Amino acid sequence: MQRLEIWRTTTFRLTVVYGMAFAIGVVAVLGLTYASAVVFITGQMNEIVVGQARGLHDVPPAELAATFRQLEAQDIRHVYYFGLFRRDGGWIAGNVHHLPPDAPADGRPWELRQPGYQPGARAVVERLPSGELLFVGFDAKVLSGVRVIILTALLWSGGLSIVLGLAVGAVLSLAPLRRIQAMQHASQPIIDGDLSARLPTSGGGDEIDLLAGIANGMMDEVERLLWAVKSVGDNVAHDLRTPLTRLRALLYRVQQETGQSAAHAGMIEQALDQTDALLARFNAIQRISEIDRRERRAGFARVPLRTLVEHIGELYQPLAEQHGQRLLIDTQDACEILADRDLLFEAFSNLVGNAVKFTPPGGEIRLRLTKQAEGPRLEVLDTGPGVPEGEREAVLERFYRGRQAGQTPGSGLGLSIVAAVARLHNFTLALGDASPGLKVTLDCWPAAAVR
Repeated sequence: MQRLEIWRTTTFRLTVVYGMAFAIGVVAVLGLTYASAVVFITGQMNEIVVGQARGLHDVPPAELAATFRQLEAQDIRHVYYFGLFRRDGGWIAGNVHHLPPDAPADGRPWELRQPGYQPGARAVVERLPSGELLFVGFDAKVLSGVRVIILTALLWSGGLSIVLGLAVGAVLSLAPLRRIQAMQHASQPIIDGDLSARLPTSGGGDEIDLLAGIANGMMDEVERLLWAVKSVGDNVAHDLRTPLTRLRALLYRVQQETGQSAAHAGMIEQALDQTDALLARFNAIQRISEIDRRERRAGFARVPLRTLVEHIGELYQPLAEQHGQRLLIDTQDACEILADRDLLFEAFSNLVGNAVKFTPPGGEIRLRLTKQAEGPRLEVLDTGPGVPEGEREAVLERFYRGRQAGQTPGSGLGLSIVAAVARLHNFTLALGDASPGLKVTLDCWPAAAVR
């Protein structure tokens, strides 16, 4: 199972989105907790430095140095900072030897951003009645500890949320992906023409089952309509072939057993020709239906294409010479494929027969077999009128005859038989421009299936 297929599943994407939303929620909650903690701890530190400064405000300057030493001795966490400075900022006492240059001496707490202090440290500077400056600071080790705790929780919770979201998404995506792949495999026979195949359902009634049910219902109706349409043509061809055969037999007896004038004999001859044309068309219709129903798959075997192509070339060589045409055969290495030899012979013969029919005298027909990386390719090129690009799909349909056909005899079913044989073998049939003339390409390897 491809990893990229898991990435493309809706289940995986939704799980990842929910995981990311959960991670964002965790980040927001922890961020709000941290902000609330910062506000609370900052307020506490402000009260500490202001209260400490007020307590030292009334101590005589001569005793402040001793008071500082006593307070420092009691500070086992080393979070308090004291300093006494002259009017000009010169140091007098305390563990702070330099007064910050931007320190406001208004008795209000402010953030201490000097090197050596934790981010968020608070301090206050007051001017004593004697004129000296009193500095009291409190380091933010508690706030830094809270920050580390919250950041650690953020990294772990966010990371686990993302990893678990990806893992859960991948696990939850496996079952729907397997079901989609099962539906793809079940669809392949339908693509190959087996309209009786249906998509599997799990019985759970989820959205995949609903889609499979809709597709199966559509296939039921398509199969019913298609076989109804096909049965009309098949039944008409079957029902009319018998009376047409009898009609031809009667016309033949009239021609052989009765004496007619030249005019009557010509009319009977034309009637026989038209009856033969109708019978040929009905036979072709039934032949296409037989091929489309896949009744010949049991006859698949290894077929040497080079021998088959050379045989067809030898068969049509006299006919081409009779029409003043040159038939060239170009075959490369021997190629074998798994196919129905009789059907391939019929399809190749139709292609060469069409080329002979539409190529004018003095023209050239080339029957070419080449070996591609995917398999053998048969090409039939002629120097006839060709088929306009807008009609190349239509001429593969039953009874359609292109404008270039003119008065050339035919039923418009030859290429339809070739297309039916190509569908049976899952080959690719394409019409192109031979400059001048028509180029028919038959890639004799199974077309790439949808996976």
